[in-house]
Amino acid sequence: MDAVLYFAYKVPAILVQGIPVAVLLATLIGLGLLQRNREIIALRAAGLRAWVYAGPMVMSSLALAFVTFTAGETLGRSFTRKAAELWQQKVEKKDVQLDFLQENVWYRGQGFFLQARTYDASSKIFHGVSVFYLDEHFHLRMRLDAQRLVCAESGWRAEKGTVLAYEDGLARHRPFQHMDVPLTVHPQDLAVAAALPEDLRWDQLYGYIKRLIAEGYDAVPYRVELHLRVATAFAALILGLIGVSLGLHLGHRTGIALGIAVGLGLTFAYLVLLQVGASFARSQMLPPALGVWMPNGLFAAVGAALWVRAPQ
Repeated sequence: MDAVLYFAYKVPAILVQGIPVAVLLATLIGLGLLQRNREIIALRAAGLRAWVYAGPMVMSSLALAFVTFTAGETLGRSFTRKAAELWQQKVEKKDVQLDFLQENVWYRGQGFFLQARTYDASSKIFHGVSVFYLDEHFHLRMRLDAQRLVCAESGWRAEKGTVLAYEDGLARHRPFQHMDVPLTVHPQDLAVAAALPEDLRWDQLYGYIKRLIAEGYDAVPYRVELHLRVATAFAALILGLIGVSLGLHLGHRTGIALGIAVGLGLTFAYLVLLQVGASFARSQMLPPALGVWMPNGLFAAVGAALWVRAPQ
């Protein structure tokens, strides 16, 4: 039963990944059958241009691109996470609750650094925590050490620790049992950081990237992932355009098999270029947007050229 449930969780992601190729095959087979039955010849004889009978296929490909992106970011990502948890619990015999525990946590906020031995996301508690407060010249002005840092309704509260403050060149040491600590750390931010990158939705990843850039961190790998999710979803539109354009070139004697073979070859080349462009972007040889979207632009131009040169 667990095996059936595991593969059931995997189905949405597999279906989402298969939509672009399904669009290509559907357009090629559909137009190939119309060509074989000479219905395309009849439409052209009636004075109808290619956009009238093939345009709806391209628009459907565009709609399926949006469906692919939406389904991948909702059902696909959610069920993939459940499949991973099931695998950890049943196969690796690992307690899923351990995923809530982060070790050796570092966090950079506005004017401070936070370091903790562990962070328990389920209870929102840091253990063995140190907070370093800096001035505008990046000089240490105060250090807080505590056994625990707890997220309460009013904010963060430190328990059983000491404060070392530097004032007028003197260091002042003060122990405490409980103390409210003003920190711009949100539990949601820590949960997002722990889930990177595959478990985050596109909007969560976008917000995380903005935060990384604002704090001065390198966000290039995450920017590549952000563009890649949209680019791969719009592969349905690109392959749909190529499939329609190739279908318009098929004669009633050419055969559907040749069109499918050429289409699958172009699909393979497209996917290879997409991964190569993403690799160049991750290594910062190309800007993330250019590296990821260049194959889409190139194959969209190929599809458009095939469309223009097709019999109208």
